[in-house]
Amino acid sequence: MLTLIFFFVAFSLNTAVATEYKEGVDYDIVAANKTTKSEIREFFSFFCSHCYSLRQGFREIAETFKEKAEFIENPVGLIGGDIGVQSQRAYAIALNLGIEREVEDEIFDMIHEKKVIPESNDFFIGIFESLGVSKESYEKDYTSFVTTAKVAEFDRKTKEFKIAAVPELVVNGKYLARTDNIENVDDYVGLITYLLTLP
Repeated sequence: MLTLIFFFVAFSLNTAVATEYKEGVDYDIVAANKTTKSEIREFFSFFCSHCYSLRQGFREIAETFKEKAEFIENPVGLIGGDIGVQSQRAYAIALNLGIEREVEDEIFDMIHEKKVIPESNDFFIGIFESLGVSKESYEKDYTSFVTTAKVAEFDRKTKEFKIAAVPELVVNGKYLARTDNIENVDDYVGLITYLLTLP
């Protein structure tokens, strides 16, 4: 996976430079049909250093397209074994509670800055407790139908688009953005802008 260095930059979709993009070079088709609503889906793992380093860049992208497409974060269970699966459930619970940004920041910070490696679900319980969510509440939500359905959707999309590494972005459920020619946020924005126009 190409390491990208994102930097903060002010830009406008209206001033993006026109670039010619090609299938197999700049993007791949990973599904026959696109979604009915415009979306950008980020596949990531809390254990992935690239996902951590690109987090701010992806947030800038989400902000840029907020009026044009829904930005969906899709944690995968590909890394970390059972702990990877538990991290998916933790993120699903955070979505249920509307604190996904806070939980995401805490987990990434603990793993990549403080170098605390999760060894059990107690790691995630501690994260939620630090944000005011009791262990009892977390454990109740952990096995709920809503949480289980969200994790099943994460896994279904990962399998459907044949995601084997992270981070990856899939636009409109059909186009996988390739990073070969991506060097910064502007490059990503230009490619996504193009992919959103494809049939």
